[in-house]
Amino acid sequence: MQRLNSFNLIHKALRAMMYDAALTLQQTYFADVDEAEAVLAKVKSVVRQLEQHAYYEDVFILPAIEAFEPELVEAFEKEHVANAKIGNRLQTLITMYRSLQTSEERINCGSCISKSFRDFLVINISHMSKEEIEINRVLWANYTDQQLLELNERLTAAIPPEEKMLSAKWMLRSINKAEAISWLQAVQQTLPACVFDALIDMTYTELPEQIRAEVQDAVMEEELLF
Repeated sequence: MQRLNSFNLIHKALRAMMYDAALTLQQTYFADVDEAEAVLAKVKSVVRQLEQHAYYEDVFILPAIEAFEPELVEAFEKEHVANAKIGNRLQTLITMYRSLQTSEERINCGSCISKSFRDFLVINISHMSKEEIEINRVLWANYTDQQLLELNERLTAAIPPEEKMLSAKWMLRSINKAEAISWLQAVQQTLPACVFDALIDMTYTELPEQIRAEVQDAVMEEELLF
């Protein structure tokens, strides 16, 4: 039986955010300040999302496994600290870039930002993969799927609405049609109608076109049953 992977949707969203920022960095001519500002905003947003993700894991997920494998919790906490240092380096480089005056300086700084972001991406991709393997191993051994759903609901309730909507946008861009249908049908039972309607509106712009109609039809059919 396939167990509940609480990390699946949010990790897909975070990876998509990082891939998008990495591609934009490659395309950016850093001598052009206006062009650079667009990608710097993306990078800052990605860094913040990863920092917030680590925070919620520290508060909700790691305490759930500490009694069973405290050494694993310590290892992941250390990785969160190491990841935060790279994020801080990116923030410092962005501030530095904005103080530069010549095209050559900006291009050189842009190269440093791009390199640091690649390091940030590689480390976080590896970190998330280990979470899905190691943390899920402990969660699945000690909790039922219903208990994990309740833990996930407590975590989600702590996230500010604007942050939830940003995550929702990237989830819709990143998941397959079965995941989209299952997720939208599940949140339909818990979200206020106005929030769910906003999420459905988002499917018109964020879901890939090739799956959009099928997902919307499946969710709307479910809605008619209630």
